[in-house]
Parts: sequence; C-alpha cells; structure tokens
Amino acid sequence: MRCAMSDLLTDLLIYIGIGIITFTIGMILGYQLLIMYYTKRFMVVAKECSDVDSVIPIVDELTRES
Repeated sequence: MRCAMSDLLTDLLIYIGIGIITFTIGMILGYQLLIMYYTKRFMVVAKECSDVDSVIPIVDELTRES
C-alpha cells in the first residue's frame, strides 16, 4: 500500500510540474506574440503619422484599441 501511495504522489508532482512548465511557456509565447503585434502596429501608425504630418492617426488608434 505504501508503494502505491508513493507512486501516486510522484505522478501527481510530475503532472503539476508539467502543468507549470506548460503554463510558463504559454505565458512567454503569448507575451512575445503581443510584443511583435503591437510593435508592428506601432510602426504602421508611426508611418501614417509621418505621411499625414499629424497626430490624428495616433488618436484614431487609441480610440480603436480602447
């Protein structure tokens, strides 16, 4: 009986470890994807501001995002 309980606890710890690692990888990948998206979006808005020579595209972008 002791061996079965020990194996169950070990399995549980392994599953918790895998869950934590998966969660951490997901958070890091999600953060990187958001950074890439908003960096690209910022460059597009900056180009629009440069073309129009105004800050109106930034205001439009802020209204769209909020």
